[in-house]
Amino acid sequence: MNWFERIVYALQFEVNRPSTFGLFHFVWLVLSILMIIYLYKKKHDEKILKKVLLIYGFGSFILELLKQIVWSFNYDVVSGIVSWDYQWYAFPFQLCTTPIFVCIICGFLNKGKVRDCLLNYVAFVTILGSIATAIYPESCFVSTLLINIHTMYLHFGSLVVSFYLLFKEVNINFKSLISGYFVFIVFVLIAQVMNVCVYNSGILNGEVFNMFYISPYFTSSLPLYDVVQKNSPYVIYFLFYLITIFLGSLIVFLISKYFSERKSL
Repeated sequence: MNWFERIVYALQFEVNRPSTFGLFHFVWLVLSILMIIYLYKKKHDEKILKKVLLIYGFGSFILELLKQIVWSFNYDVVSGIVSWDYQWYAFPFQLCTTPIFVCIICGFLNKGKVRDCLLNYVAFVTILGSIATAIYPESCFVSTLLINIHTMYLHFGSLVVSFYLLFKEVNINFKSLISGYFVFIVFVLIAQVMNVCVYNSGILNGEVFNMFYISPYFTSSLPLYDVVQKNSPYVIYFLFYLITIFLGSLIVFLISKYFSERKSL
């Protein structure tokens, strides 16, 4: 192995697989709550907003890049043979990874309609995946330490950003919610184009490529969604996916609106 491969091999350091509400999960949960409280009490301005977005955005981008490299690297200890095989199922364009790119982009944008729409998406829509993982990360945990750190930073960090936006930045009104929906639909369309193009390109070699878990060629690995997709026509599954995301975001909006109104009393 050369020096780069030795570093990648070292990054594959293994630990006992964490468990839901075990010490590893609990520490990240507590840290996230403390960070949410800290940002809630901190005075809000444009400088702080951009700092929060860029710290999360670039931090998660670096961890995502390391994850892609680590999962593509294979080393056979017996033969000493090194091989590289990209894991297409881990391509970083899912509901939970879009905040990486959104936060980096918004960190360099001045306030305006485009930034507002993108931040509304993170506040009302991507928070759903963050909450789900924060509550039950069992399926995300593996025996590789770096991947577990990546998973927790990606989802808990996004959760902190979403709460910060709800508390300090976004307007809690239906116009904001609709603009968040609009960005979500755009990302869904991009994901579906990618699903179709990559599948038909012939480069997968039997591997799974299922962005936003809406591919017509592969069954979703998400709980409940997999059952619906297996037992109904694809169109029904696709509508079910969209409706559940819309309803979940609506619930986030209504809860946020309730607390916002009580705060202003």
